[in-house]
Amino acid sequence: DSSPASGGQYWGPSNVLQALWQWAEAKREGDAAAFSKASRAMLLHLLEQRRRMAKAPLASWAKARWIDMAKSAEWLIDNARLTDAQRGELLELIALLKAQGEDWDGWFEAVPRTSNHNVNVAQGLKSAAVWWRFNSSASHANLSMAQLSLRRMRKLDAAYGQPTGMYLGDEITPVPHTRSPSRGIELCGVVEALYSYEAMYSVHGTLAFADRAERIAYNALPATWASPTGGDMWAHQYLQAVNEINAIKASPHVWQHDNAFSETYGLEPNFGCCTANFHQGWPKFANSLFHSAPDGGVVVSMWAPAAAKLPSGATVEVDTTYPFGDDATVTVRAAAGTPVYLRIPGWAVKATVNGAAAANGTLFRGVATGGADVFAVAFRPETRLERWDGGAASVHRGALLYSLPIAPNYTVYAHHFGTADMSSDYYLQPTSPWRFALDVDPASPGSTLRFESRGYRSGAAPWNHSNWPTSIAARLRPLPTWSVTANSAAEPPRSPACDAAARCGPAEVRDLVPHGGTELRIGELPVAFFGPPGDGARSPRISVH
Repeated sequence: DSSPASGGQYWGPSNVLQALWQWAEAKREGDAAAFSKASRAMLLHLLEQRRRMAKAPLASWAKARWIDMAKSAEWLIDNARLTDAQRGELLELIALLKAQGEDWDGWFEAVPRTSNHNVNVAQGLKSAAVWWRFNSSASHANLSMAQLSLRRMRKLDAAYGQPTGMYLGDEITPVPHTRSPSRGIELCGVVEALYSYEAMYSVHGTLAFADRAERIAYNALPATWASPTGGDMWAHQYLQAVNEINAIKASPHVWQHDNAFSETYGLEPNFGCCTANFHQGWPKFANSLFHSAPDGGVVVSMWAPAAAKLPSGATVEVDTTYPFGDDATVTVRAAAGTPVYLRIPGWAVKATVNGAAAANGTLFRGVATGGADVFAVAFRPETRLERWDGGAASVHRGALLYSLPIAPNYTVYAHHFGTADMSSDYYLQPTSPWRFALDVDPASPGSTLRFESRGYRSGAAPWNHSNWPTSIAARLRPLPTWSVTANSAAEPPRSPACDAAARCGPAEVRDLVPHGGTELRIGELPVAFFGPPGDGARSPRISVH
């Protein structure tokens, strides 16, 4: 309800405010008048919102998503020319938003004994970081805002976590809580969680948030698009799943709150919000690649081929094919003595910078000499497993999740615009097998998982659905007893899945590919001969080859 008496009137414009300040940032250097007009429009709107909130307190989406309004007010305080009175009014607005808004501190502490809309959760993730900007000494339950932010990520992982870095929410976070890889997450939730982790990193500097943002940007986000041409963004899903064996009008279905079309690919399956919202994902990610440090240093926060000019006048350029390539060349031009910080991802346990060891999960520190300083970063990733409920495993290398692609058959069920290859809605049915157990020793995954790189070709769609730039050849064993529940793959059979010869077929080698380059896939597999970590479960090898 957008009427002046409604507490829900503030949410719709809040999205426009964020678009305005990002546009203003892009215009700041070359078009001062445009920057001034955008920031003034924001200021007038937020001051009027403060006036109205006295009689029409936050309600509905606005109450849940107050954080983004507060963030826009903080942007104005940081960037616009304000009088002392205007600054004071914006600070009063931030305090009022917190007082009238959803209590996200309490909600996250109640996980998993509670539930909420997945997109509200995604936006609420960053509330502690946004509030820290207002009150850096704030605490909740004797925890600082930085501690709360990290705790939120870990609680979501424990209750609903997925190998893509996301959590489950189809449309609501599930009750009872589950981490089933066949349950879904909404595309709006993906881009909002990505944005929240970027914001949390920029405020707290906690490197785990940057790791998480990359994981979502390079796995969950691209995995939501598909079309017969393979590399475009005409059709997306409302809900995506890590283990997805079809994309059909599903009745019954495993998701709990959305309609039967929610996993089909199309213009706006289930609801049109994601059609309007998904575009923010990668642009905001690109805007978060570089930061200025409190000491004036240049920070390469997340990795992608990109270049930027920082407020100090320093420039930074990253030449890389990351996340498909394993190296990056960083060229910095800055005043002599300027610190240069390069984020070393948590998984990069053998990384080097200019040949010297660089500890994973840290910011490597270099120093600019005043010329063109070059830093050669070698990430040297290793193939690794992450273990899930029942002993299931996902396969990762670097920032990428590798999944078993399932060949799809496309059927058009509606057409909206352009040629046959443009805006259509599709059902997808599997045409290749998917019931497999992963034949790997978790203590030595590299012994049976063979990484192959054909290299990213410049100009190609990065997450094309064929001719993948990288893959991992894996030993798999057919597992015909893996069943289907409500038109989705049942949860992975408990590991060890091949504890008797009759349960699994002979080993075969199949390629796992970047998860973001699949439309149907299995991203979480049972392990053939090893049980969950710590339970000592290991079955003898069966006598098949």
